[in-house]
Amino acid sequence: MALSFALHHISLYVRDQNVSAEFYARVLGLAEIPNRLASGHIRWFTIDGYRTLHLIGGDAQTGRDRAFSTHWALSTPDIDAVMRHLTEQGVEYVNVAREPRGVQVRPDGIRQIYFEDPDGHWVEINDAGREP
Repeated sequence: MALSFALHHISLYVRDQNVSAEFYARVLGLAEIPNRLASGHIRWFTIDGYRTLHLIGGDAQTGRDRAFSTHWALSTPDIDAVMRHLTEQGVEYVNVAREPRGVQVRPDGIRQIYFEDPDGHWVEINDAGREP
């Protein structure tokens, strides 16, 4: 029997939910949705109407080192517009070499950029479309 999966949600442990919530709403335009668990220390945001981002408050450690290779990724049909928007929002993005405003181009032609959220979680934006 072959198993089948779909991404359901991403959970990030954050220090200040309000700061992180404002960041994801402003920078990525994610809309906050009701928390179905009715838990005050978790805020939910929709990514695409089905998949969600959960911001879990309470991380007391400041300056936590986050490995660059540990990240979550979103795909967009217009990465150039995203790069302009990030620049307008004062968010520095980098390529794999961590060059400011650098764009990584994979061997298959997909372009990628990376940036950090307020807690140092790395976010990748690429133009891969719906294919894995």
